[in-house]
Amino acid sequence: MSKFLSNKMGFTLVEVLISTAIILTSVVTILGVHSLYMRTALSNGENIKVTYLAEEGLEVVRFWRNVSWGSKIETIPLNTEYGLFQSGTSWATSTNQYVDNFQRRISLSAVQRNATGDIVASGGTLDPNTLLVSSQVSWAQGGATTTKAISTYITNIYEN
Repeated sequence: MSKFLSNKMGFTLVEVLISTAIILTSVVTILGVHSLYMRTALSNGENIKVTYLAEEGLEVVRFWRNVSWGSKIETIPLNTEYGLFQSGTSWATSTNQYVDNFQRRISLSAVQRNATGDIVASGGTLDPNTLLVSSQVSWAQGGATTTKAISTYITNIYEN
C-alpha cells in the first residue's frame, strides 16, 4: 500500500507544478497586457494635446487672416518657421516657443496655380491671395524627437 501512496503523491506533485506554471503564465500575460494598455493610454493623452496645439496654430493664422490680411499675414516672411505666443489678448510670433514640453512652429508658403486655377507644386503662376499654412508640434518621446504636422490653405477673403 505504501508503494501505491508514493506514486499518487508523486503524481500530485506534478499536478501542482503544472497548475503553478499555468497560473504564473496567466498572471505574467495579464501584467504584460496591462502594461501595454497603460503605455497606450498615456501616449494617447500626449497625442491629443499635440493635435490641439497644432490645430491652434492653424486657428491663430485664420484669426490673423480675419483681422487683416495686409497688416497681419503679409508682414510674415514666407518659408520661415515661427513660434507662437499669446501677448495680452493677441497672438504674436517668436523665434522659439514651447508650450509645456512641446515646441510649436508655424510657417507660411506661397501657392502657385496653373492655367485652370488648380494649385500646383511648381510651374504655375503665383497666387498672392492664397497661402499654405503649416503647423508643426515637436516633442521628446522615447529618446527621440517626434513631430506632428498639419497643413491647410488660407485665402484672402477680403481681397480688393
